[in-house]
Amino acid sequence: MEKLFRYEKDLVDAFITNYFDKKNKITIRELPIRWGNIDIAFILGNKKVPFNQKQIEALSKPSNAKIFMKIKKNRPISEKILFNDLGISENTFFNCIHTLISLDLIVKDSKGNYIRNIDYEFPKVKIYGYEAKLTDYNKAFYQACINKNYVDYSYIVFPIDVAIKIKEMHCNILEDNNIGLIGVDRKKTKVLLKASKNQNIKSYIKFITLMQYAEN
Repeated sequence: MEKLFRYEKDLVDAFITNYFDKKNKITIRELPIRWGNIDIAFILGNKKVPFNQKQIEALSKPSNAKIFMKIKKNRPISEKILFNDLGISENTFFNCIHTLISLDLIVKDSKGNYIRNIDYEFPKVKIYGYEAKLTDYNKAFYQACINKNYVDYSYIVFPIDVAIKIKEMHCNILEDNNIGLIGVDRKKTKVLLKASKNQNIKSYIKFITLMQYAEN
């Protein structure tokens, strides 16, 4: 039997062509994450942000994003409370604070507390991640589990004939891990299992992804 796709790139191209539309969405190939790349990511929602380009570049960095997301516009926060649980060194913390202040993103009030210097409410965006493979289920499943740390919905994508067999053999484990399954042929795609929403994704991680592709 002839293979539907000779190369993984062909599978990805067909998936993007058949599955995605352009309305209020952005499609990303090779979204960088800590341990590599997500093959395809898809952001649904408003990408407009009230930041200039230098601010966006700064907020795309994890430590800056962590601090900015912890500071609120109308709720001053002390230096001690802000530093707690960030998981960064004291030197990094103060470098980030200096950067955020210099870019007018935060200010230090008369009591030594920090507040945001800009009105910003995180938009209602959804981030989908897709791991595409021709045959290697184990590698796709492993990567999709990692991807859940960075996306709201995590899927694996295979040629339709392979995807049907995967559903027969691995349906329960995919459902138990909230991972969806999509089958692709040359002209259409089919969602064989819907992914469940990841409730544990950290807000600053979604924020970083949005900053990388934001429009000011």
